[in-house]
Amino acid sequence: MRFSATRKLPLQRRRAQWLPLARIRKPFTSDTPDLLRETQLGVRHPGYGGLVWWIPFEFWTKSAEERGIAPEKTEQTFGKLRDYTVICIFAAKVSPLGAFDFFSADDIQKNVVLRDASGKDYTFIQDPSQDAQNLAAIIKPLLSAAIGKTGENMQILFFPSHSKNGALIADAIHKGQFSVVIENLLGDPESVYLWRLPLTSLLPAKYCPAGKERVNLNWEYCPWHGVALNSNTSQ
Repeated sequence: MRFSATRKLPLQRRRAQWLPLARIRKPFTSDTPDLLRETQLGVRHPGYGGLVWWIPFEFWTKSAEERGIAPEKTEQTFGKLRDYTVICIFAAKVSPLGAFDFFSADDIQKNVVLRDASGKDYTFIQDPSQDAQNLAAIIKPLLSAAIGKTGENMQILFFPSHSKNGALIADAIHKGQFSVVIENLLGDPESVYLWRLPLTSLLPAKYCPAGKERVNLNWEYCPWHGVALNSNTSQ
């Protein structure tokens, strides 16, 4: 399905229900798991700013579930995105007075790679499927409307979903890890943005057996009490 100029705005409005970009939240507590917080990593190098946002397929299913949309409809709409690891990213030089000089799409595409748990790097897919291109066409204007110039400079990159041996590179609900690596742009040869998995917000809660604090699912030990955590430390 292709989008014409006359249909673009209505489609964006209909699709906006899937994207909680401007929702009002309750205050966070220290043990509040949140999918957006878990999937977004800030660029905080001296003199630079930006954001690296991994959008796992579970983002769409969870967003749809919160809006009362049937899982079957989510699969029908977004199922083909399982073929990709989707990364949204912007980066910029920041002046002493806070002015942003954004890196171009070409800069981002040439200098960002996906790295799997074994250390293998993958470049972005230059010609993704029509469904992936349609998603990018929907998200970009929504980001621009939500966060202005920053959204306009957010680049959407589609990487492979599986390694050459068939393993899922970024598995949101199983133990593992992967990274997005920005090369040469931020004053260092490599700037690594690492996710340790699974994502706490997607699975049943786990608690420290000593203090009963809620803990991240990818932690091996409680940082407050030093006790080992395992799959049975649920409550």
